[in-house]
Amino acid sequence: MLLEEGFQVRVVDNLVRAGMLEEARELGVEILRVDVRSYKSLLEAFRGAESVIHLAALISVEESASKPMLYNEVNTVGTLNVLKASLEAGVGRVVYASSAAVYGEPRSLPVREDHPTKPLSVYGASKLAGESYCTAFHSTYGVETLVLRYFNVYGPGQNVEYAGVIQKFIDRVSVGKPPIIFGDGSQTRDFIHVLDVARANVNAVRSKVKHGIFNIASGREISIRELADLISKISGRKVEPSYTEPRPGDIKRSWADISKAAEVLGFKPEISLEKGLHLMLEGNLQDEG
Repeated sequence: MLLEEGFQVRVVDNLVRAGMLEEARELGVEILRVDVRSYKSLLEAFRGAESVIHLAALISVEESASKPMLYNEVNTVGTLNVLKASLEAGVGRVVYASSAAVYGEPRSLPVREDHPTKPLSVYGASKLAGESYCTAFHSTYGVETLVLRYFNVYGPGQNVEYAGVIQKFIDRVSVGKPPIIFGDGSQTRDFIHVLDVARANVNAVRSKVKHGIFNIASGREISIRELADLISKISGRKVEPSYTEPRPGDIKRSWADISKAAEVLGFKPEISLEKGLHLMLEGNLQDEG
């Protein structure tokens, strides 16, 4: 999307858990093998850049519980490195990918950006710490920092190891297996297609706003049970879900107010959940075929 918008793009990645790199290379994107824990390497990689979209992170809530120090090193210290390297390299703007996990269990819905932050996981805490550094670097050094709080992102290219509930449901339904639901399925989520997230990042790079925090979501709440039924219906395969024990610390409801992103960044989701599921199911069924 950035290439289509006329940007020159450089990808910085340690290549440990990266996906879709071959597709990027075929598009002529420069790829540098750099770890966010290496400040000096980041500094060299950022020279000549106007903006940095900081997407590098470890993203598993479960893994963060068993490896808290690693998540602090990569997500928190890594973000500090990105910000300092951006400052020293003369990068004017950093767009930081944060997470709805910073909110914890919502007190009111839909969740606005001024909702209290009380993360329930080490992962959420590491992303919130990164947000704080973004705010501090803007106020202290004048670095333009835009924080995008992603809700439940789904779509093509999703890492199989850390795939979200939609990909897991589709993988099972596509071969006639029941989707597995933790708990009773009444918990809700706000799903946003990866193309809409990419569009939000482009908007953030182009924005005249110098600092801000924005929810990036669809603005629509759907229960996990309804999601399973919808996938079954779209696939044409009547598969009843299988239920198992609820996951500890699982948030009951998640639903974003996206009015601020709409007003300030001009962000408007264009891919409905139904359309996104159609696209993913078509891709899965072709792979199976």
